[in-house]
Amino acid sequence: MMALMLHCGLRISEVINLRPGNINLTKGKFRVQSGKGNKDRDLAIPEYLIDLLNSWRKKRPPGIFFFSTLKGKKLSSRYLQQMVKRYAKKAGLTKSISPHTLRHTYATQYYRQTKDIETLRRILGHTDISTTTIYITLANIDVENGMKSFKGFL
Repeated sequence: MMALMLHCGLRISEVINLRPGNINLTKGKFRVQSGKGNKDRDLAIPEYLIDLLNSWRKKRPPGIFFFSTLKGKKLSSRYLQQMVKRYAKKAGLTKSISPHTLRHTYATQYYRQTKDIETLRRILGHTDISTTTIYITLANIDVENGMKSFKGFL
């Protein structure tokens, strides 16, 4: 669950609503349904996650959700929030980490590497590009580039 948030930019609701039929590990794709604004979108699964997801698929409890309780019921958002905080603490992170932090991390790193705000908008499921532009600010790309090219006063 955390890997999908961090490596695909998924929201909590998108992770807990993910269904087995929406994941095609052979093609390395999955469909996110009922995202914010009820916009479905198809995303690629990073190759390094396919084995992890395939392993989970083989041992997951039966049910309509890909990630579920041991009885196959839907996970709560609160459960996922607490799990992220627990693992962040276990990793020795002192900064407050939430599931949305993982989404922000994905988006910021994607923008840093590609500079492609329009594709990032579609990946994140934003309707308005202005929602996505926050990641330009978070990435500090313009500030970093400006400071690197500045020769100083000498």
